[in-house]
Amino acid sequence: MLVNVLVGNVDEDPELEYLVLLRKISREEGDGLRIRFFDFDAWSRTWVPTEITNESQESESRLFPLETQVTLEDVTRDGRMEIILRPRRPSTLPNGTSGLVILAKRGRYLHQLFAAWEGEPELRDLDGDGIMEIVLHAEYADPMEPGAPVLYPAQVFAYEENTFRRVPLRRYTAHFAEFASAARTEYETLKHRLSKQPMTDRDHPALFRAIARVLLALRTQEDLERMRAYYLAERPWLQQRLPMPYLQALDDLIKPVTLLKR
Repeated sequence: MLVNVLVGNVDEDPELEYLVLLRKISREEGDGLRIRFFDFDAWSRTWVPTEITNESQESESRLFPLETQVTLEDVTRDGRMEIILRPRRPSTLPNGTSGLVILAKRGRYLHQLFAAWEGEPELRDLDGDGIMEIVLHAEYADPMEPGAPVLYPAQVFAYEENTFRRVPLRRYTAHFAEFASAARTEYETLKHRLSKQPMTDRDHPALFRAIARVLLALRTQEDLERMRAYYLAERPWLQQRLPMPYLQALDDLIKPVTLLKR
């Protein structure tokens, strides 16, 4: 059993609270991470377990994957820390997450502000106001490597009225315009390099992913005409370098009937 402790102020009083992380590592069933939260009780002058609602009626939470990352962050900028859990499956990449759970102290209890177990959730300040938004991603399949899809922003949740609510992507037009610009720069840099040297099999997926990110970024902005025009201008060059399955996947992407996962 590995034990770690996080300390921070997660409520209105000036006293610090303790979050104890219990990681059970063995070959037995039930391995994983549990958290126990201790709140300072001014009357007894000691730290007492606090219940976690929406999960259990005890101070100990449900079991999370062993690789779950836990931090204390003030993502709502209200002066109080939230408990951020980033569950990650063993099969995911070292820097990738496969879930996001946010717990916040409200009154006597810890409440669940947000939970998502897919979509590679990302905490990011999209509008520069200091309050984090949550971005969920969707996947566009790589025809040659189905297990390594291209991710793109599909949903945004903003902190409103003490909870995270889904809002339209167009609210953050400036951010996603920068996202599209960065994707285009990455693609055109790769194109410049590949134009000067013979392509290898390793270059094919990199090129597909780079141009797909540009098109998906434009589609996220709902700029379908610009997406189509950009791709059709690039297609003759791509046709000389990409295998047909990649080219067909890109052709499908610009079709109006193509429905992307949201």
